[in-house]
Amino acid sequence: MTDLSRDELKAHLSAVEAQVRAALRIVAAESKSVQQAHSALRADLAAALVRLQADMNAGNNQLESKVNKIQSDVLNLGRQRRMIVSILAALAVLFGISVGLLAGGSWYLLQDKFDFDMMKSSTEITMPLPKSPDLGE
Repeated sequence: MTDLSRDELKAHLSAVEAQVRAALRIVAAESKSVQQAHSALRADLAAALVRLQADMNAGNNQLESKVNKIQSDVLNLGRQRRMIVSILAALAVLFGISVGLLAGGSWYLLQDKFDFDMMKSSTEITMPLPKSPDLGE
């Protein structure tokens, strides 16, 4: 083994110490840049999260407005359907009443005509003539 003198050893230790300090400075600089990058990334993620939440809220509001519009359209269609059904029912009843009146009136008029014809034919009653003593029978 070689014996190093105290001064050589001291110089060598100083050189190693300088290299270690340089490495520590590099590590510290890297650590600082990593921390800065980490902070910047955290800020970017926070901003992206805020934008995402805003977009989700806007999307939810749009969906809610569309759902409300569809619900009101469905309610309006239900009202229209009920109104149309009631109008059609009223028209069917009026049609039935009209047909009934026409049929009843026609029957009444025809019944009177048949009754008149029957009365006319029944008024022609033939009665036997009384036997008169003049005829010589």
